[in-house]
Amino acid sequence: MGSRRHARLAPLSLRFISKPSNEVLQQLYLVELSAHRDPWTPDDIASTFSPNTRCIGLYLKEELIGFAIICIVYDEAELYTIGVNPKYQGLGFGRKLLAATLKECLNLGAARCFLEVRVSNAVAFHLYDSYGFTVTGTRRNYYPGSNGEPAEDAYTMACDLSPLASVATLPIEPDPAAPATSDASAAPQQ
Repeated sequence: MGSRRHARLAPLSLRFISKPSNEVLQQLYLVELSAHRDPWTPDDIASTFSPNTRCIGLYLKEELIGFAIICIVYDEAELYTIGVNPKYQGLGFGRKLLAATLKECLNLGAARCFLEVRVSNAVAFHLYDSYGFTVTGTRRNYYPGSNGEPAEDAYTMACDLSPLASVATLPIEPDPAAPATSDASAAPQQ
């Protein structure tokens, strides 16, 4: 894709990713690798796919540029990971992905959402704060040190999802690779 300005004008879509092929799993990993200091491995990403999780891919034209993985258990959701390729950060795409992801949590019956965020990640912290997340605690040395950097603490955060009921978001399209009979947005098993 050309300039960042052109990226804002290109078609943006969200899609469920239910059973990623090796190619899609590699694309998820490349986004994860580019977006996080301590990225998940492809095996870590693959291991999250279960009846209680949803993966939402963010596509610019047909290029996967971001994704989020959530887990729903009863009336609680946890945002396992979310990231946007740095080339496309600062354009509002992460905000759109987060809004649609939280709305999906609500649609699946969750009343609250929980997450962890690096204490040094001010951009993510402010994004979460803008959606009503508040700090509930600190996990000491949650993120391991690497490349000479020390371990880092994480804030635990939570938000009430009910205010998002009236928020308009991009629709999330079905996974084109999923069988026609599956419904990616069906409520997870309890």
